[in-house]
Formats: sequence, structure tokens, C-alpha cells
Amino acid sequence: MKITNIGLNQVNPYKRNQQQVEKTQQVAKPTTDQLEISSAAKSMQTKSPVEVNQAERVAAIKAQIDAGTYQVDAKKLATNILNYYRL
Repeated sequence: MKITNIGLNQVNPYKRNQQQVEKTQQVAKPTTDQLEISSAAKSMQTKSPVEVNQAERVAAIKAQIDAGTYQVDAKKLATNILNYYRL
């Protein structure tokens, strides 16, 4: 008598189980984003000495305006405006 696998599905239960385990592992792994800041970008985040000086100057002028002691030199202002528009 000859027995053949006609009508029976060729099933490998170990392989099916392994595939299910792999699917659950893929679902379980959360993907995370990573951000790496270069040293050049880090140096740009710090304020330069020029920016610090400008901030101090603006703060001093604001304090003078609030106190009512801020004086504008009209001749110097007119000269600077003329120089700006001549260029």
C-alpha cells in the first residue's frame, strides 16, 4: 500500500510558530528617532561676545529711556542718516 499526501496541506508547525514569533518581535520593537547636533551647531547656540555687548547696550538704553535721561545727538543722527542713503 502506497500512502501519498494528496489532499493534505504540507504544514511545518515549527516554521509557522517561528513566523508568528518574528511578527510579534517586529511589532514589539518601537522605532525611535535620534538627533545628533554637530559641534558647529552647538557653537552657534552660544551667544557671541558681539551679541552680549549689543544686549547690554540695548538694556542700558531702555533703562535710560524709562528714567527719562536718554539724549539724542541730532547732528550725529542726521549725519548717520545721510551716510546711509548715500550708499
